[in-house]
Amino acid sequence: MQTRIDLPRPPTDPEPAPFPLFASLAPVLGAGALWLLLQTPTVLAFALLGPVIAVAGLGDGRRTRRRRRRREADRWRVELAEVAGSVDAALDERRAALIAEHPGPRAVAARPPHDPHRWRRADDAPVAVVLGTGPLPSGIALEGTVPASDPAVRRLAAAPAVDRLRTAAAVVDGPIVVDAREGIGVVGPPLVALALARAALVQILDAVPPDAAEAIVPDDPRWDWFDALPHVLHREPGSAVRLVGDGLEVTVALAERADGLPRECRVVVHAALDDARVGERPCRPVALSEREARAAIETLAGAAAHAGFRRAGSLPASVGLEELPVAQGGLSAVFLVADEPIELDLVRDGPHAVVGGTTGSGKSELLIAWVAALAARRSTAEVSFLLVDFKGGASFAPLHGLAHCVGVMTDLDQAGALRAIESLRAELRRRERLLAEQGVRAIEAATGVPRLVIVVDEFAAMLQELPDLHRLFVDLAARGRSLGVHLVLCTQRPAEAVRDSLLANCGIRISLRVTDEHDAVAVTGSPSAAAIPLAARGRCVVRISGGATRSAQAALASPEHLRALVAAAAGQPRAARPWREPLPRSLPVTEVHAEGIRLGLVDRPAEQRIAPVAWRPEVEGPLLVIGGAASGRTALADLVAGQLGAAVVDREDALWDALQEPGPLVVDDLDLQLARLSDEQQASAAHAIARRMREGQPVAVTARRVSTAMGPLAALAELRILLRIASRQEHLVAGGEGRLHDSELPAGAGWLRDERIQLALPDAAAPRRAPRFVPLPRGAVAVVLGPGARAPDALAGSAAKPGQDAGAALVIGSVAEWEAAWGELDRLRAERSVVVLGVDERALRQVLRHAPPPPPMREAPAWVLQDGRFERVRYASSDATGVA
Repeated sequence: MQTRIDLPRPPTDPEPAPFPLFASLAPVLGAGALWLLLQTPTVLAFALLGPVIAVAGLGDGRRTRRRRRRREADRWRVELAEVAGSVDAALDERRAALIAEHPGPRAVAARPPHDPHRWRRADDAPVAVVLGTGPLPSGIALEGTVPASDPAVRRLAAAPAVDRLRTAAAVVDGPIVVDAREGIGVVGPPLVALALARAALVQILDAVPPDAAEAIVPDDPRWDWFDALPHVLHREPGSAVRLVGDGLEVTVALAERADGLPRECRVVVHAALDDARVGERPCRPVALSEREARAAIETLAGAAAHAGFRRAGSLPASVGLEELPVAQGGLSAVFLVADEPIELDLVRDGPHAVVGGTTGSGKSELLIAWVAALAARRSTAEVSFLLVDFKGGASFAPLHGLAHCVGVMTDLDQAGALRAIESLRAELRRRERLLAEQGVRAIEAATGVPRLVIVVDEFAAMLQELPDLHRLFVDLAARGRSLGVHLVLCTQRPAEAVRDSLLANCGIRISLRVTDEHDAVAVTGSPSAAAIPLAARGRCVVRISGGATRSAQAALASPEHLRALVAAAAGQPRAARPWREPLPRSLPVTEVHAEGIRLGLVDRPAEQRIAPVAWRPEVEGPLLVIGGAASGRTALADLVAGQLGAAVVDREDALWDALQEPGPLVVDDLDLQLARLSDEQQASAAHAIARRMREGQPVAVTARRVSTAMGPLAALAELRILLRIASRQEHLVAGGEGRLHDSELPAGAGWLRDERIQLALPDAAAPRRAPRFVPLPRGAVAVVLGPGARAPDALAGSAAKPGQDAGAALVIGSVAEWEAAWGELDRLRAERSVVVLGVDERALRQVLRHAPPPPPMREAPAWVLQDGRFERVRYASSDATGVA
């Protein structure tokens, strides 16, 4: 408000009188004329009158000017005094208006309980608090100017007087007022700061009605004068008092230094006994004693009772679910209490809901109460629940036995959780198919289709571990209303986890205490939930279908109530799961019904079924199974061999023999067998197996890993099963996807074309193929002996050294002796058998350069070369050596 006051007209000096020239000359001229006429010298005396008249005129003018100057000065002083009086009156009026608008803490404390001005603040108006008195702009302006160069102004010192008047008029001593919503921090000696804080808080509580905010007060005896407060009161550790309501947050904090104040305090008061500063503005502080503050709080309590406000505790600290009514119709439930019980209906208000709340805020208790309220007086044919707990698995333990519960998924069984959630895609398709068969567009018109409520307790943790599920939940949220699938998503950080695509379909928003205003605003659009005190477990802010927010208290379902609920539902048929039971850990082959070589069962959650798997070699080509130790490889080899009527090849020497014969080939641990062969034998065996694979013969191979030698063979295997592999890298090398690697799979469990498979167990172990041995030849024989080897007794007859007697029946020599008789062994082998004892393959090449590769042996080398091929033979040294 601007007040304008006109300054008096500036003082001025009167103009000086003109010199009386003609009056002074007239007597002189008259005397001269008379002298000329009368010729009398005495008349010349009249000429003296001219100067006398001139002097008299000058004196009279000076006197007149002095008189006029005195009158002008008197006028200026009187008018200036009048203006000063007007300024004082305007300042007094302005001061009175300011005090009337902001009376200060003592005037506020002295208001009677029925004062009509109390609690009349508009919702968006400032919370005005008087911290003291000090200089304020008065809004008074003096109009007019005083020319400082005028002599009269200088003589009367008019310009400095006007300047002093202007200075006095510009400032009024009034109340220093701040908006408490900016937060008030009082810094100074503890007793002084506490007295100033009491004065500020009394004014704040007088402005904010009890139903608009809750008070959070330090748990300190210094604040016990708050006990009679009509607002909802919470005690917490700390040094700050907070008043929190819908769209309102006020903080008053104490500290001995400014850096000890919370960041919410943007108004800092530096307090002292008789002086203070509000920021940089000087201020004479106002303070209240504890007695005055307690009296003011008691007055507020009386005013609240007079106005019909309920005292603190209008929202109870706890409510038993059994005390609330049971709602009927739709998916309505009563588990929240405000001024009256709140009924939420997922069908009417949803179709989905989001719940935010930090650890310890009461999320799990709220979800349990909600599910219990929904299950009460509803059959499993009306509603079922899928409970997802990604924070340890114990949150929903009291509901495990509820007949409506189709399953509890936890982060402890991530694979099972992923499987169940994948089945939900098929559940949507199944429901769409049922609605189409009944010719209806929504579940309300369908029969035999219960609603499914999916409750997720820690949604953010679930997405962190399984990020691909966000797309599924967006799909569920978009199509759930018509298909009868409802989501209740609970998380600690809703601002990060629940994106707009999901939030848009969540008509029910509940926020328990959160640590960040962004999370509170993300759920309900209001920051109020960020100020819910730590002790108020179950206290929440609720917003339904975009309406106004409300504070509420979540009910608590007692263990007795839950046990009674589970017992009451025990007689109902168990709700059908939206997925099949998981694959068994042990599967007899008799339970696999399929045509072909029965392998086991495969899990197809996206189709909500478990299907038998069979191997048809003529259609699907070779079979390769890769797995680590105790993963079920050998059992699979027995299973396949038993159905093919073949023996299992588990030795490299037996493998060499099997590759020489037609028929089905079942090899166990092929990578280990190939590793025991020499390079030439390895290449020969791999080539023979590859040829069989290309020709379409039944070939089933197991291995621990895809070795270098197995690389070409693995590429030819059209049907591949990956069992448990310890190393993720080996899993990838074997052709699996990294996301499917699981080092904890049970025996017989694995992946077939990225589908989970459980292999069947054979009825009995299949026979093992043994390596083939031939007897020592009879008749003429050439013998090659290695170091330490001796000719067996069965080779009887006259013996000769190489090159000595070619006609002898038995020609025996060491490698060196046969080399000395160059070409002798090549000549002899054309007409007789060659027995090689104790000679390794490399040394054998020195004397039999063009012979075929000998078959591998685990015992000491003992071969016979006859009819152009090597065969194994047994003799005393090899028998004693045993199996390697």
